[in-house]
Amino acid sequence: MELIQIWINWANFEKRVLNLEQRDLNDLATFAAIAQFGSITGAAERLGLPKSNVSRRLARLEARLGVQLLERNTRSSRLTSIGTCYADFCRMMVEEADAADALVDQSLSEPAGELRISASVLIGQQIIAPAIAAYSKAYPKVRVVLELSNARTSLIEDGFDLAFRIGDNQDSSMMVQTITAYHLNLYANPAYLADHGVPRAPEELMDHRCLVMGVGSTQSQWTFQRGEETVEVPVERSVVINDFMTLRNLAVEGGGVTLLPEYAVRAELKTGSLTRVLGDWTSFHAVLSAVYPSRRGASIKQRAFIECVREVVEGVN
Repeated sequence: MELIQIWINWANFEKRVLNLEQRDLNDLATFAAIAQFGSITGAAERLGLPKSNVSRRLARLEARLGVQLLERNTRSSRLTSIGTCYADFCRMMVEEADAADALVDQSLSEPAGELRISASVLIGQQIIAPAIAAYSKAYPKVRVVLELSNARTSLIEDGFDLAFRIGDNQDSSMMVQTITAYHLNLYANPAYLADHGVPRAPEELMDHRCLVMGVGSTQSQWTFQRGEETVEVPVERSVVINDFMTLRNLAVEGGGVTLLPEYAVRAELKTGSLTRVLGDWTSFHAVLSAVYPSRRGASIKQRAFIECVREVVEGVN
């Protein structure tokens, strides 16, 4: 009886070894990409592979499993019910492999490899660029790739290791570290104020050209604080722009009054091309945060870069 059990155990072991030899984990990773990006074409573009290679890997995986994972026709494709479930496990496999790589990365005495960073245009120019200069001197083995966009990028789908954002993080799956908080204050060109008058109270802004950060509708509401006092002022959106730098430049040219973070106007205040308006009032805080996708915490490359950003922020505050 004992010999029979030993034989059964050995047979099961041989079967597991045979299955492992037949199973190509690259096929599973490719299917995870197909599920993530919604199509064979999207996965091929993201993985940098020919579309035919991706199709071949999917067909090989389906043949080995004996099930259809993706329903496809000439116009569209979608995961089958079993494909949806299987994709979750494939995604977790990729995440665990990434975690294994991160473990090796963290064990290195010096950061190395590639670090992909996303930031808005103004944050990138004013804060991230100086941080990259310091970081590259300290860690020359890391290749930094910075992409600037005022649109919120998806760290997972777009392949970023780290993002720096102003405002609340809406994605609970992301890890967040607060860097600092900036006041948004009111600024205008002295020539504009000479022509249109200097507002003495927040309510007087309703008679001014207001340059608003954002998109969309024709009205906005600005909130100001002075000690314990809070005032909300509805303002006409004379101009609506989704970029702080462009708002600043328009204000410099006398286009109106606008709310800007302190870090955006230091040079303009020194030259006198902008001046503070309603100096005893401040608007809401703009929180700058570092966001990264790993649930296991930041890698050594990410942590080192976040510290460089903190040093830049402390130097200019």
